Amino acid sequence: MNYRTTCPQCASVFRLGADQLDAAKGWVQCGVCGAAFDAHPSLLMEDGSPLSIDATPEAVETPALPEAARAPAQADDKTAPVAAAPAEDVAVADAPRGIVQRETSLDLPSIILIDPDIPVPDDPGPLPQFYPASTYPHAPDAPVYPFTPIAPTTPARPAAHIEYATPLPRTARTRSARRRIQPWAWGVASALLLVLLLAQTAYFLRDALVSRLPQTRPAFEQMCAVLGCTLSLPKNLALLQIVGSDLQTEASGRLNLVLTLGNRANQAQAWPVLVLTLTDQRNRPLARRSFAPSEYLGDTQRIAAGIPPRSEQVLNLPLTVRDLTPMGFDLQLTY
Repeated sequence: MNYRTTCPQCASVFRLGADQLDAAKGWVQCGVCGAAFDAHPSLLMEDGSPLSIDATPEAVETPALPEAARAPAQADDKTAPVAAAPAEDVAVADAPRGIVQRETSLDLPSIILIDPDIPVPDDPGPLPQFYPASTYPHAPDAPVYPFTPIAPTTPARPAAHIEYATPLPRTARTRSARRRIQPWAWGVASALLLVLLLAQTAYFLRDALVSRLPQTRPAFEQMCAVLGCTLSLPKNLALLQIVGSDLQTEASGRLNLVLTLGNRANQAQAWPVLVLTLTDQRNRPLARRSFAPSEYLGDTQRIAAGIPPRSEQVLNLPLTVRDLTPMGFDLQLTY
């Protein structure tokens, strides 16, 4: 037969078996908060109904639970209250306020922490034995030294002794003085740091410096030959110009872009990227595509040499357009 009881500490409802209840003399331990309590005052049937006369468990006079039994069980305890598991089939409507319903049952085995009726052995063990004082061994007698009185004497006053501090020699203070760094050393260190900063700037910004100062290109080329770096061609869009451009329609329906690119710089420049935008009758963009130098040239040596200075280059770019009828175009240069 199974019963249900309520923890007075946390109001959790648990299910107990009759054998568990009898084994622990009615004392159980809450599986939620760990409090130990007597299950008889709140004992009900498993379905929540009051106990019937036939089903009422034998009332056992349960002594008050000692303070030691309320704490967690120690290793040397032999018996303990039954660890009660929460009831899994108690209806929510019957559960009192504050009870947490569990999805799965928590059936814990009976753990006996303490049994108040455990017989205590009557034999207290061996009793201490007492001996008369005369039988204890005496400590060895301490040696006796004769006492010689000393006549009191008047202490003599010490003579006054005055010592004067002697000044340190000037040479000692000169040696202990802190050595200062000479001004010329600071000047040399500052100059070295400035040269190092200029060298780093010239190395990492070599392409920009060559673009702005073309006359320094031979010096930078020698530096890169020693350091193993590369020097790109100048990229100055202000000195590039689209002299002419035309979008032609071929018989097969393909398009062919013809343009003339002019370099107004006194040195060779890198080939730019062409950005072509196809537009309709109202000049609204229909499609946009960027073309790298490798797509409209195809010659690696010509790309590496760049656009010759003070020259104009004619370029042809065939295009394939699907499901579009462009009525105009826009061409831009960028890097």
